[in-house]
Amino acid sequence: MSGRRRFGVSLPRAVADELDSLAMKMRVDRSKLVEKALISFLNEYRHYLNDHVCSGVMIIVSSFDAGMVASLLDKYKDIVMTTTHIHLNSHCIEIVVVKGPSERIAEMHSELSSLKGCSVRYIPFATVHGGLED
Repeated sequence: MSGRRRFGVSLPRAVADELDSLAMKMRVDRSKLVEKALISFLNEYRHYLNDHVCSGVMIIVSSFDAGMVASLLDKYKDIVMTTTHIHLNSHCIEIVVVKGPSERIAEMHSELSSLKGCSVRYIPFATVHGGLED
């Protein structure tokens, strides 16, 4: 028995078509592309699964009053190491370096993600395949 497991996934046709197009452009099969995407997704959300101390970059893009984001960042000042605020067209972009208990980072990530008009991406420094040590 190999170290792989098969299972079926249903996707909207437009997503499946885009996946096929990207796989062709990248010259990899669909399964490999889905595997890469899932590894990236799991790495981003791993802090929801196990308690640990982690660090990473949270990228926050919002198209509304940045005051709401700023007040949330202040609420989490115990884990916020530094922030950079950028305006691009009608968007506010915050680049935030965080370090602390995984449950606190997950809480911040979740709270920011729940804000209407706010998109959040967490990129941990330590990855599945190694990376910066805490």
